[in-house]
Amino acid sequence: MEKLDYSEKRCLVVEDRRPFLVLLRGLLNALGAKTVTTAGSAEEALKACKAKSYDIIISDLHLGTNRKNGFEFLEEIRNYKYVRPSTVFIMISGDSARSMVLGSLEKQPDDYLVKPFSQAQLNSRISRASHRRVTLAALYSQIDHQKYELSIQTCKHFLETEPRYTNHLLQILVKLYWKLEQYDAAESVLNQVLEERALHWAVCSMAKTYLLKQEYSKAIDLAKRVIESSSNTVEAYDIIADAYLQDDKKPEALKYILEALELSPLSIDRHFRVCEIARENGQYRLAMNSAKSIYELSQRSVHKNINHVCGYIRSVLDIAENTDDKSVRNRYLQETLLTMQRVQHDESIHSNPDDFDFDIFQSMIQARMTLIEGKQSEAKKCLEKTQIEIERTFTDYPVAMAADSIKLMLDLGDFEEAAKLIKVIKKNKDKIDPSIIYLIDSEMENAAHTREQYVKHNKQGIQYYSTGSYQQAYDEFTIAKKECPLNINVNLNLLQCLVKLIEKTNRPEGQHIMQARELFRFMSTMPLKDTHKKKFENMKEDVEKVIG
Repeated sequence: MEKLDYSEKRCLVVEDRRPFLVLLRGLLNALGAKTVTTAGSAEEALKACKAKSYDIIISDLHLGTNRKNGFEFLEEIRNYKYVRPSTVFIMISGDSARSMVLGSLEKQPDDYLVKPFSQAQLNSRISRASHRRVTLAALYSQIDHQKYELSIQTCKHFLETEPRYTNHLLQILVKLYWKLEQYDAAESVLNQVLEERALHWAVCSMAKTYLLKQEYSKAIDLAKRVIESSSNTVEAYDIIADAYLQDDKKPEALKYILEALELSPLSIDRHFRVCEIARENGQYRLAMNSAKSIYELSQRSVHKNINHVCGYIRSVLDIAENTDDKSVRNRYLQETLLTMQRVQHDESIHSNPDDFDFDIFQSMIQARMTLIEGKQSEAKKCLEKTQIEIERTFTDYPVAMAADSIKLMLDLGDFEEAAKLIKVIKKNKDKIDPSIIYLIDSEMENAAHTREQYVKHNKQGIQYYSTGSYQQAYDEFTIAKKECPLNINVNLNLLQCLVKLIEKTNRPEGQHIMQARELFRFMSTMPLKDTHKKKFENMKEDVEKVIG
């Protein structure tokens, strides 16, 4: 490999311990670097990267207690595109613990060096990474700009012209095919590689390709072969866990995702998978622990998000909701309140003024707690109050609070309102995390039968009512109300229908009058959103006439 000319390279060294910072700067100067900027923290380094671009960045992994670390620094400069496609990033650390090394490699720096290392080692790693980065810069740029079809063509071109990077390019090509869901093309590339040699990365990638093609047994068998040859291949455990989960083998999925987490516990994405698989297995404490880890890992990173705060609180409440032990339920209801107190001063809560209101969120959680305690009517009133406050406070529905609203609506049978919010969620997928998608999918599945029966009978009632068949409409609305006793729409429909039945009869049934009075009291004491309020106000005079 040709010698790297450092004289024109702009270098940045990020290290919180001054002696080593000076040493690294000296090593780079000795290699010929004339421009070496130093930073004692990730925060200082971010400002430097925002101000100008660098060719080489060397960062320590640990950058001070309770400070942003090298992982988080690397993710942030890539996320905000503070680095060019040709920039080399070398991670260094004195920590050789398996979890730290594997965690570093998952963040995909250009290289990882364990202290102590020599000038020759440093030069070798930088030179190798720099030559690759500069040579393939056009490809990296196209991928950054999500031009995947063009990236595939460029990748194939480099495979012909740059044989020294063949393995690296083949790995990129396979990932590009995955992104475009061209799984057969990915399989074809991997078959060609494996015909020559059973390369570790190719076997693992083939296992993932089988997973994406929903060929679960093949994916599991191959991934297990990968683990047999190298037990530290975290991705293989992830693949097996996903394959088992999608094949509805939940305990097996939990076993392998926990093994992956033990190997590399610093991945937010992996903790999301643990949350989902743990919930599928009814392991709500385990899900809570990972939700807490997501919250804590995201605090100083580019992933800091109000959804993680809400997800952590929600996970505590899930334990209370899913236990038959009253003492456990009460303990975790209390823990929910304590968690709310702990996080209420979190910066991410107050940095989302256009998309979050902590007081409304607190009321929503209180409504869920009230429902868990069996007080359905109180929970319903609390839910309606929060929805009225949201309408008054926000122009667009705040996505961060939609998940808990949907959960409450489905539990209380407000299927029409839940459907509206699910549309909001689907339009704003970039603002939510996987736990919210999982929550909505699982809750919709749980409520599927009740929703189907409610929609069927309420719709039939509306059709009968529109043709003047009030008795048949009454029968259908009554069945729908039994399915969803607190649903505002069906209660209004039933009340409206009762008015017609009473008006049409010379000697109305006392039962109908009593039922109409009961529904009128219910609607009069319930906080109503504008659409419901208008409908109730329009029928109020007629109701008062018939009930006396």
